[in-house]
Amino acid sequence: MAEQELKNTKFDAHVDAIEKHKALLEKLHLDSNTHLDEINNSISNLTLTLEEYLKVIGIP
Repeated sequence: MAEQELKNTKFDAHVDAIEKHKALLEKLHLDSNTHLDEINNSISNLTLTLEEYLKVIGIP
């Protein structure tokens, strides 16, 4: 996989995680029955995808 393709893949994965987290927060706003462990898992996924993307673009 070329470097630019890897950057794009990691970037797309992080953007996807952001969109999913946003949808989860909107669901929580409308329906407070959303479990907090779902939100915690979503935040963990955001962190992981951001770390992977930053490594690929050269920010440790």
